Amino acid sequence: MKYTLKGNLIGANCDDHFMPVSNTVVRLYRYRGKPNEAMMQINAQAKETFQLSDEKQIKEKAKFLLEETTTDTSGNYSFVIDGEKSNYQGEVVEIDLHYSKIPDYGQKDTKAKKNFKPFQATINVLQPKWRETNTGAEAQWNYRISHKLWCYILAQLDIWVICGIVMNCELQQALAGIEVTAMDDDVVSDDKLGVASTDAQGRFCIYYRSKDFKKTFLSPIINVETPLFPWGNGPDIYFKFAYGGSTFFEEPPSRARQADRENVSNCFCVRICLKEQPNNGNGKEPVSYFFAIGEARRYNSILNINPSTGRTSGKPISAWNDLAFYKNLALIGAITEKLNGQPMEYKFQYAEVLHPTDPLPTAIGSWTDVIPTQIANTVIGYGWKFSPGFEYEDIAINAIGTQIPVAFDGNWIKVPQAGSLPMSYNLVLNNNGPLIRLISESLANTPVNMAGLVAGNSTTTINPLQKNRYFSLRMIKRQAGNTATEVVAGVSRPLAIFNSLYQNVPQNGSWLPSVSNELGVASIDLAELATSGGCSTISNTLTAKYTAANPNLGQVSISMTGVGGPHSFDPVVYTTAGEEAHGTASYAGVVMDLPNCSFEVRLDAELRLTNGESQHQGIHDRVLFCK
Repeated sequence: MKYTLKGNLIGANCDDHFMPVSNTVVRLYRYRGKPNEAMMQINAQAKETFQLSDEKQIKEKAKFLLEETTTDTSGNYSFVIDGEKSNYQGEVVEIDLHYSKIPDYGQKDTKAKKNFKPFQATINVLQPKWRETNTGAEAQWNYRISHKLWCYILAQLDIWVICGIVMNCELQQALAGIEVTAMDDDVVSDDKLGVASTDAQGRFCIYYRSKDFKKTFLSPIINVETPLFPWGNGPDIYFKFAYGGSTFFEEPPSRARQADRENVSNCFCVRICLKEQPNNGNGKEPVSYFFAIGEARRYNSILNINPSTGRTSGKPISAWNDLAFYKNLALIGAITEKLNGQPMEYKFQYAEVLHPTDPLPTAIGSWTDVIPTQIANTVIGYGWKFSPGFEYEDIAINAIGTQIPVAFDGNWIKVPQAGSLPMSYNLVLNNNGPLIRLISESLANTPVNMAGLVAGNSTTTINPLQKNRYFSLRMIKRQAGNTATEVVAGVSRPLAIFNSLYQNVPQNGSWLPSVSNELGVASIDLAELATSGGCSTISNTLTAKYTAANPNLGQVSISMTGVGGPHSFDPVVYTTAGEEAHGTASYAGVVMDLPNCSFEVRLDAELRLTNGESQHQGIHDRVLFCK
C-alpha cells in the first residue's frame, strides 16, 4: 500500500508573526523508540520531542529513513511511502528538518559561517491519522513550530529577525505603508540591519545575519560587535520611519540602550507606537500596556470594539465581527521588569456600564480590581538557559505543573525580575502576549431557569429575554509598592459579555424528554407527538415547534434527515431579531409520500459569541419520529 502524508509547516517568529518553512528538506523517519513509549511521545509537549542531531547522529538514524522531500515556497510538503518496499504499515513516525546549507528565509544572504555544520531538528513524533483512498492511504498534518523552538533553529542558522507592529498612538490604529529601518547602535558606527514596509495590519519583519551588526572599521576583514563582548551578544536596536521615501521620525540612538532594546536575541518582537506629532524620543523606559483581547484574533481594545453595541468590529474576516465575548479572555499587551528604574507590578480593573455608549466612570472606587481567583492560568514569559542544551520553562500566573509561579501583592501582579528565577534561568517577558486570562464568568454569570418552557413558545413565558452586560477593562501599573506612581496603561471600550446559563431547557421533544444547561435555548418538538405521545407514528402532517434564544442569536435553522429528501421546513421566524426565534414550521413536502421509516428533525442555533480565539460552536436540539 502507498501512504501519502502531506501538510504545511510554519514557524513562529513571534506570537503573532508566522513564516512558512520554505524550500527546506524534510525527512520522515520510522519511530526509533520502544513501542510502549510511542504514545507517550505522541502526547508529549513539543519541547520534550524537539531534538537537534549532529552529523554523526544523522548517520546513525539513516537506517530508519522512510522518505525525504522539500517544502515549496509556502511551506507545503508531501511524502509518498511505498509500504511494501519500506515495510511500513502506517505506524508512528518522526519528522525532521534537515539543514546542510543555509536556506533563504528572508535574509537573502545564504553564506554559512565558518563554524557551521549540517544538522537536523526533530520537530515532532506523530501517529498520522490515515484514511483509505482508491490509491492507498492519506493523512494530513499541518504544524506550527513554536516561537521558542523556531528561533532556536534560526539561531543555529545565524538567521536574525525583527518582527513588529507599527501603530498610531492616539487612535491605536495600524499604520500601513510605513518604511521601517532597523539600526544597531554601535560605538564606532551604527549598522543598518535592514528595511521593511508595514502591511495593512501595520506588521513588518526584517531579516539579517550576525555579520550585519558585527561590523568594525576593519570590516569586512574583521567583523565583531564593537566593543568586543562575549559570544552571543546581540545588537542594540533603534528604528527610523519613513513614508514615500521621506523620513518623518527617528528614534534617538540612546533608545537602543534601554532594557527592552539592548542586546536583543535573534528573534526580536516589538510593538511600536508613533504619535502624529513625534516627540523624537523622551529617553524613558519601554512602555508596558494592554491593547487587545484574544491571542488568535487579537481584537484591538478600542478599534475593534463597536462603540454602539460593545461587540467586535473592524476585522477583515467578516465572521469575526459582531460577536459578544464569553468565557476566559486573554488580555494582550506588553510588560517590562522595570518602571522608572524600579521593579514593576500591575493589575487589571473593570467597570460596568448600563449601555456601551455610556461614559466610563471616573469616581474613586467606581473601578473594581480583578482578584487572583478571577485569573486563569496565564503564561506571561519564560525562563531559559543552555546547560548544555536549550532548556526553558514557562512563567505563569496561577501556575500549574512545573511552571514558574508569579507572585501577587494583594491584587497586584509582581513582574518577575532578572536574576530571581530558579535554575539560573534568563528572563523573557511577553512583549505582545497575554497579561492575564480573565475568567469573564466571574463578572457576568447569572443563571436563567427555563423549567416549564414549551417548545414553540417564547422564553418570555418563563423569564424575560436576557441581555448582554457591558464591562470596560483597564490595566494599572506602578513601581512595586509605590501608590504615588500608579498610572493607567491601556483601557478597553465597554465589551458586551454574556455567560448566563439557561437551566432546565427542554430537549428531545416528546420523543425522549430531557433538559440541558446551555448558554442559549434550542428546543424543538413535533406538534403531532406533543398531542398523541412520543411513541406515536406520523401519517399525514409534520409540524415542528421550535424555540431559540440568546441575546447574541445568529442563524437558526430546521433540518430533517432520513431516507428520501432533500427535506425542508417553512422558514424560521425571528420574533425578536438577534435575540429570539419561536413558533411552528410545517414540513415543505408531502408527508404522506414519506417512506415508512424513522427520521430526525433537528434545530440548530448559532451563538455569536467569541473568547477571542474562536466562535462558540453553537447549540442544537433534535427529535426523532417514525412514519
